Amino acid sequence: MKKLLVALAAAALLVPVAAMADSEFSISVEGGAAKYNQSLSGSDVGAAYGARLGILPTPMLGIELGYLGSQNNVNQSLSAGTVSSTLKTNQGYGDVRLNILPGAITPYVFGGYGLTWLSGAAASGIPNQHVNTLPFGAGVEANIGAFKVGGRFQYNYLFDSLNTGTSGVSANKGGNSDFWDATVNLGASFR
Repeated sequence: MKKLLVALAAAALLVPVAAMADSEFSISVEGGAAKYNQSLSGSDVGAAYGARLGILPTPMLGIELGYLGSQNNVNQSLSAGTVSSTLKTNQGYGDVRLNILPGAITPYVFGGYGLTWLSGAAASGIPNQHVNTLPFGAGVEANIGAFKVGGRFQYNYLFDSLNTGTSGVSANKGGNSDFWDATVNLGASFR
């Protein structure tokens, strides 16, 4: 939580930098779907929601600070010793964004660091815990005057292990309990 507050404070200090010519400061909200893979593949596709601040001092390169939340139902699995529950995540992240072809319609790629809080799935054997994540992905954004609309795919690689099931089975790092989200974004930009 401290890192998220420090990141938001840094963003507030960088806002004047965004007021320079050819720079952009943007705010957007997002909503869509999220899904866990492999060891948590018994989870349903769930809801993803969030908000993001973008600071692009140049048309090509910038940083983003954001929040991503999700809720996924975890199905009962007698073989793994789990009962059904709802896994909730709250992630604060920062990333570097590279616009591939800046213009009215802009495709981009991004990657960074996130800290994710998992909760609500203790009945399925997943304790409340913080995990370190590597969020990365791609998106496309269209500028319509001062408004932005777009879509984004984000993959969240978990560096930490998740304990799943009452037998103490561990979903180790390396892609065993990562999650992805696909969202639609709506926002505003200030140049």
